[in-house]
Amino acid sequence: MRPVSDPSEIRTRRLLLRRPLAADTEKFVEVHTSEQAHAFSGFGRRDRAESLRLLENFQLDWDTHGIGYWTVQAASTGEVLGFGGVRNALDEGQKVLNLYFRFLPIAWGHGYAPEMGHAAVRWAHRNRPDLPVVIATAVSNVPAIRVAEKLGFARALERTHEGVAEVLFRSSAPGPLT
Repeated sequence: MRPVSDPSEIRTRRLLLRRPLAADTEKFVEVHTSEQAHAFSGFGRRDRAESLRLLENFQLDWDTHGIGYWTVQAASTGEVLGFGGVRNALDEGQKVLNLYFRFLPIAWGHGYAPEMGHAAVRWAHRNRPDLPVVIATAVSNVPAIRVAEKLGFARALERTHEGVAEVLFRSSAPGPLT
């Protein structure tokens, strides 16, 4: 078995992906309470208290499993652009790594989600090859569906989750980022 590489900090061409810090709390709340950042999700935005609980859960993933969602920063400026990565999850009763991303609207349209997603999938395939990587998103979330397709994910099934029509994508072997 190959050794697991440390996922707490990964660099891509333009991004620094790192474990969230206490200093990221207000930016995390901003992203997760933003109505605009949730425009396509199908599940409305969270309030401050829900966002703080979500951040606690993300930190618990890091403490318990050694992997979780990252703070996504612009490598050149250090500006926080959003949050995303992979975390352990159960989907349809199967252990998976769920690929998630939520970015501030100022970061949209620059290819940051696919760049972060590609790094997450590469890490997962190298270090947790026994777990499929999935993306679950609202059927109406066209930007997330485009990211899944850019990453080479295959549409696995459609379902209803918490009253929202959702599509589940599964990764195949990692390939080049397009």
